[in-house]
Amino acid sequence: MRDATQPVRSIAAEFALLFLRELEPKVADDPELLVSTEAVLSFAAIRHADPAHWEYWRAILEQHEKLQLMEHMLREPARIEDPDWESKAARLIRLALAAGLDLFHDPDQQGWASVRVGGHWENHAIRSRDFRLFLLRTYYGDTGESPGGQAIRAATELFEARALFDGKECPIHLRLAECGGRLYLDLCDRAWRAVEIDDEGWRIVDRPPAKFRRSRGSQPLPEPEHGGNLAELRPFFNVDHHGWILIRAFLVAALRPGFPLPILLAKGEQGAGKSTACRVICSLIDPRTSALRGVPREVRDLTAAARNSWLVCFDNLSRLPEELADAACRLATGGGFGGRELYSDHDEAIFDATRPLVFNAIPDLGTARPDFLDRALIVEFLSITPDIRRDEAQFWREFSERRPRILGALLDATVAGIRNLPQVKLERPPRLADFARWVSACEDALGMKSGEAIAACRANSAEACDLALEASPLYEPLAELAREGFTGTVAELRARLDSMVGEAMRRSVRWPKAPNALGNALRRMATNLRAAGIELQFSRNDVQGRRVVSVVAAAQVGKRPSVAVSSRQ
Repeated sequence: MRDATQPVRSIAAEFALLFLRELEPKVADDPELLVSTEAVLSFAAIRHADPAHWEYWRAILEQHEKLQLMEHMLREPARIEDPDWESKAARLIRLALAAGLDLFHDPDQQGWASVRVGGHWENHAIRSRDFRLFLLRTYYGDTGESPGGQAIRAATELFEARALFDGKECPIHLRLAECGGRLYLDLCDRAWRAVEIDDEGWRIVDRPPAKFRRSRGSQPLPEPEHGGNLAELRPFFNVDHHGWILIRAFLVAALRPGFPLPILLAKGEQGAGKSTACRVICSLIDPRTSALRGVPREVRDLTAAARNSWLVCFDNLSRLPEELADAACRLATGGGFGGRELYSDHDEAIFDATRPLVFNAIPDLGTARPDFLDRALIVEFLSITPDIRRDEAQFWREFSERRPRILGALLDATVAGIRNLPQVKLERPPRLADFARWVSACEDALGMKSGEAIAACRANSAEACDLALEASPLYEPLAELAREGFTGTVAELRARLDSMVGEAMRRSVRWPKAPNALGNALRRMATNLRAAGIELQFSRNDVQGRRVVSVVAAAQVGKRPSVAVSSRQ
């Protein structure tokens, strides 16, 4: 008969006691057995079913310093019926909102949050690692515990839903922004401050109205100083006066977002200081770790660079494939790039932006597309003689000392440009007319004479035209053919041009092998050929119903060409 003083135990408790009896002799050699899964389940079974045995094992657990851990593992969760009970997700959401949270979405329907960290505000994508860490830090600061992945996911999904459906739509910017008629330059410092620029001046603001994001590798700009002069920057560029004008024009253009921008093309012999000059430019506009990139292998690499940098700089290019030249033109003047979104069957990821670009090349890149060269500011770097060469440590030490004043001088020029732009009118504006007007509005503050900026732009356009024509194998045969005149189909023109060059040129990859390739090349060259006095006229058909092209000297435009293929055969 069972003793009435003995507790009535369940079968689970009986099995737990059997296991613990077998475990006890082994504990002295391996105390970790006390926190094994089987041991934890056994302690859970006897804790209420047999308090006497539980007290006995509590003493053993304390002896081996496992009691506190075991009591934590056996702790009963709060009951949902308790009016004071709150889930981890609910508590995390409440704490995050109390800490300071402003939810919004961008035009691409991605959720964002402005979060208060210390005494400043930061902007993070809700699906980003930075926002998850903000949630984790907020919860830990209040409870001393981690909320767990499930609570973080639940809070993230709720905040994203509120950002998309309840939050306002705000564009998100990288380094430069225009908002409410003012320009903003993100300093990328720890306090998330920015420089506000308008026609009255510039000032540093703690919380700009424009929403900025930070990409990996972004470095802070120095706090700009008033009273600087761009003449302090001149010793760091080994260029002639014309090149110095173009560099200043590019720098002030890179501080104006939302408009077509030129491509700065640095060329010169090896050791002329081109890479160092590109680093100087980056450090004044958009400093980054590893600011100079290698040649992109495909358009997707160029797009990735533009997503994460305001100023995109490529170093030591020996050639530029045609598809990358086309992509660079779209990026400089504004254009979209699309591709299938990851982990999606139907959604498309679209990137639409304008970026200032810098290409550093030892060769001229004259074989690049003419439309690429037409957008380029071509700066020739001079050779550095031993008597003027400086060691790199001295160079960067001197530049770092002047950088805050130089940046302030660039901001002063931007203020002058905003103030003067409405009064600037250009006769016969060149390509990239918005750029030319902007630089003309800034030229006095840039230390240029009146009209010097537009004169430099026109001279640069002429140089780009010459460079494109010199690099084309078609130019000389077309110039010779234009003197006598030609009218015929593109196929007949190709046959005629083939007869004017040698076998080696006809086999070259640069020589068009088919009529359609020749037609495309001629259309790309048409503007440059016209500047050189060669007029191409594409007609829908002639009297025989053919689509024809005419090649004539510019002085003969309007006259019938003197030579036609059909009359020579």
